Amino acid sequence: MLVHLIDERHSKSVRRSGLKGESCEFSSPSGKLSLNTAVFAMPVLPNYFVSHQWLRELKRRGMKTLVAVHFRMRSDARVWVGKYNAEHRLVPLGHAIGLMMRESDPRGCEIILPHPVPTKSLHAIRTVPQVVGWRYFPDSHDKGPWKCLCDFCLQGVKGQIKSRALVKRLLREEGPDALNYEGDAAKILNRNRVSKSASAAFSNIR
Repeated sequence: MLVHLIDERHSKSVRRSGLKGESCEFSSPSGKLSLNTAVFAMPVLPNYFVSHQWLRELKRRGMKTLVAVHFRMRSDARVWVGKYNAEHRLVPLGHAIGLMMRESDPRGCEIILPHPVPTKSLHAIRTVPQVVGWRYFPDSHDKGPWKCLCDFCLQGVKGQIKSRALVKRLLREEGPDALNYEGDAAKILNRNRVSKSASAAFSNIR
């Protein structure tokens, strides 16, 4: 049994049409791989936290309430498995679940189905506590959010309220090297300075 978390508002659509999937990109042994109809899932394990660990991170997308879609797949179905920021392997589903159960720290693990899930495979849609899981990254509670601003982690910052100010503050306090920042840090740090200079010059002209 697998579980996929969705916005509660999409429940009727999923019951009617199944899980259609979404586009995604991840690392594989041959490099970056892109899929157009990927369905992210976790196995239903005795450890409830592990199975539903992605809930709080998904809620940062603006979803108010998430529900769990339980569905079945053949154990020999080929899926991708790995941690979200590491290389994924293409293995049978049964093997992927075994790898995850033997993982010493399964936080951040994910299974990616390279195809949609039809309605006939759905088992149930269940409510779940809205406080399960981690946000930002698994160790963020101990290390603090956004201690890494590499291109992959930066995808989770962009678009959030005051995201530009957050990036600038972290670059100023920690430095681009400590944060693995791959962009033009000087451009970010000098942006407000240039704007203030321009405003001052305009005021003098008036």
